[in-house]
Amino acid sequence: MRIVFGLLIVGVALASPIAQDWPVPRTAYPVYRPVYRPVASNSTVSSIPSNKTALVTDAISSCSSTWMTISDVTIGGGTDHRTGFTTAVSKFCDMANGSTVQSQDYLSMATEVFLNSGKDPSKYGLLGYVYFEIHNKLSSSHTVDATSCKKYLGTLSEVGGQCYGTTNGDTKGGTYQVGTNGVSYHALGNSVPPKQNALNKLLSTTVLAAQSVNKGSSAPLNPWPLDSLNSVLPTPCHSHNDYDRDIPVFEALSAGCIGMEADVWLFAGDLVLGHILPTPGRTFQAQYVNPLKTIIDHNGGSVYKSRPSQTLVLLVDFKTSDAGTLDAVVTALEPLRQAGYLSRLEGGVLVKRAVTVVASGSAPFDRINNGDGIPDRDVFYDANLGALGGSTYTSQNSYVASADFQDAVGEAKTAILTSAQMDTIANHVSQAHEKGLVARYWNLPGEYLWEPLEALGVDLLNADDLSNTARVPRLQ
Repeated sequence: MRIVFGLLIVGVALASPIAQDWPVPRTAYPVYRPVYRPVASNSTVSSIPSNKTALVTDAISSCSSTWMTISDVTIGGGTDHRTGFTTAVSKFCDMANGSTVQSQDYLSMATEVFLNSGKDPSKYGLLGYVYFEIHNKLSSSHTVDATSCKKYLGTLSEVGGQCYGTTNGDTKGGTYQVGTNGVSYHALGNSVPPKQNALNKLLSTTVLAAQSVNKGSSAPLNPWPLDSLNSVLPTPCHSHNDYDRDIPVFEALSAGCIGMEADVWLFAGDLVLGHILPTPGRTFQAQYVNPLKTIIDHNGGSVYKSRPSQTLVLLVDFKTSDAGTLDAVVTALEPLRQAGYLSRLEGGVLVKRAVTVVASGSAPFDRINNGDGIPDRDVFYDANLGALGGSTYTSQNSYVASADFQDAVGEAKTAILTSAQMDTIANHVSQAHEKGLVARYWNLPGEYLWEPLEALGVDLLNADDLSNTARVPRLQ
């Protein structure tokens, strides 16, 4: 019994601590409750620690990353202008005025705006887009009021605000939040047009998304933003290696370039694009011929609606010397030819049309000169700008005359050319113009040479950074 009793006692003694509800130390965490206070409209409100998600009401909740000029801007040395953020906001808000956005729904629109990459917009920038969206997160509907809409979105461009660029008077756009988890007003810059049919049109229930640029077997953009280029004025620029751009064809035309370049290879029986090597499946016809025809059809027979008489130089740089390359180029151009859009010789005289095709690189001069395999005589040669003294090159076989600047003129580390260099350029240009040819230099040391070259009469300015064309005067 003593053993049993002892066991019982021990059992009770062992069980007792387990059954007891001993106090356990706890870490005290404060409960954060947001307290909203009146603040400046360009600030963000938060009463919680920085490691928590900030709560915002009636203020900017975030800035985007694509710079847009705020005011309408004059470019091209005073010869052209582009739309700024404020004008775009007014356009959207006026169109959206009175619209009802249902609970958990959207109202969207994209429109043109000048993207300046945070630089002086009078000298640098390119046509782009701003995506506007009103997102209603309330449980009830939201009616858009134009005045309030302009106030909300205008806050994104307020001087001194968090989305404002002090140096160049521009804005990154962003989001203005109305109420706590209420209604968001978005204005987001983008260089690519939307894939939805929302250009200058209100679209309900949809979040806008940029197109995926096609660098394969179809057009770079689909749908093509045809009306975006209506007001673009032609500029004496040449889009060098255009096929390597983020958006081939479109960027060159949005800058107003009157020349663009496509390197082609005859590869596995197909005419494909590529610089160092061919890109199988990426055809010249799909990426250049078909889009240009679509644009010209839309504009009633011209590339630029603002100047119908302006021809576009389509410089085709032959990377293969195979005799079949020229035949493939002639075949690929058939849609433009059938539509009557190609410049051609008629009775030995050049008749300009919307597109003038110029063959460069390894293109066969003799065949082009004789019209061999070119029954419509609508492919011309890129003559040697530094060798125009003889009778080889004429306006019947050539249209452009080009030269490597550093080989033909020499080094130029600044925009200041020597007297000898200016004389050389003037002589080249004079000979080209006497023969009815367009003068161009490639391999420029820098785009700082555009102004002196243009002053000396050079017709096509080789452009790598198309945003720099904002400073070039438009053709009148």
